[in-house]
Amino acid sequence: MANPRARVLGVTFGMLALASLVLISNEENVSANAWALLALSGVFAAATVMVFFQGDGDLDQQDGANSVQKTSTQETQAQVLPNPSDDGFDVPIV
Repeated sequence: MANPRARVLGVTFGMLALASLVLISNEENVSANAWALLALSGVFAAATVMVFFQGDGDLDQQDGANSVQKTSTQETQAQVLPNPSDDGFDVPIV
């Protein structure tokens, strides 16, 4: 199933672009309102592309987050840090 955010943003982009074209054809010139609608439709087009390609990466991360992996709780000698007072280090107190 496709990402619903991408669909909504895509439909919004299409509606704004169509409204801009209808406004231009009705007024027979390009007004400031038509330019504003064109600019706003460009913002929605960019958001649509970003959300569309972002959705593919999120699915891969969610699959890994939901999987259960067993980990060992056994500590090895390399993982244990030495106690400085046992090894003869003097801990200064300021």
